[in-house]
Amino acid sequence: MIGKIYGAFRWAANHPMRTGSKFNAMRSFARAQLGARLVAGDVCVPLPNGTHLLVPPQMKGAIHFIWPGVYDFEEMSFIMHFLRPDDLFIDAGANIGVFTVLASGVTGARTIAFEPAPFAFQFLARNILLNDLSRLVSARNMALGNQTGKVRFTAGLGTENHIVQGEGGVESVEVEATTLDEQAKNLEPAVIKIDVEGFEHAVLAGARNCLSKLSLRALIIERVGNAGQFGGNEVTLHENIRSQGFVPCAYDPLKRFLFQIPEESLGNIIYVRNIESANERLRQAPAYHFAGRSI
Repeated sequence: MIGKIYGAFRWAANHPMRTGSKFNAMRSFARAQLGARLVAGDVCVPLPNGTHLLVPPQMKGAIHFIWPGVYDFEEMSFIMHFLRPDDLFIDAGANIGVFTVLASGVTGARTIAFEPAPFAFQFLARNILLNDLSRLVSARNMALGNQTGKVRFTAGLGTENHIVQGEGGVESVEVEATTLDEQAKNLEPAVIKIDVEGFEHAVLAGARNCLSKLSLRALIIERVGNAGQFGGNEVTLHENIRSQGFVPCAYDPLKRFLFQIPEESLGNIIYVRNIESANERLRQAPAYHFAGRSI
């Protein structure tokens, strides 16, 4: 527990969006943690370019939405710099909708957002309305995988909800399951973000046709070593993505520079088909504005 707390404060102190000293950043983080536990209702959090996110503070993991706002700085900045109004973004594992709001509310791109957990989906729908994005966003209360049908999905784990496979005593709900190939059959996505708590391999297994589309220029995939709990293998996952011509990268938003990273890297990996073309696109993007800064 002490190690976890230390890690959280270290993350806050070194976050690129912090202002002032590291001590002030840690103090702001602590205030946000305390406030989230004391507030009686939902919290409306400011996001870039005048967008907002309605956050239920009682939800597990909610603090990441509340402070510092753009918590996955590199990946969120990549979305805001890379997408254009005529692009289609697919948000697989949208949760309450922060990537969806940034994609459609900041860049004007169209979004299809998939979120199977009923509680998170309610807030996803509310955040679409809050930002007046109904004309740009299609929200679908479905789980993604390698087949259609019904699956069990955990409830009450907030940002860590996941597919249930043979777990006893876990609070869960039955949800509809589908595949990306079925949902995007006649569509041309430009970027797909997949954050499904270790089930990424199954989502990609149901997206073979989607991955081969020339319109698809980038993927953001969470690789944190948890695929084994669902019978997946992250080495194989990575190899399958690489076989489609994608290169694993990281992004420096302040320099507007995307660079290749080692094959074995973990975390939120940005895969692109053409680094040179992607960097040119990123350099040409308008800045987004947040917390008194233009990035």
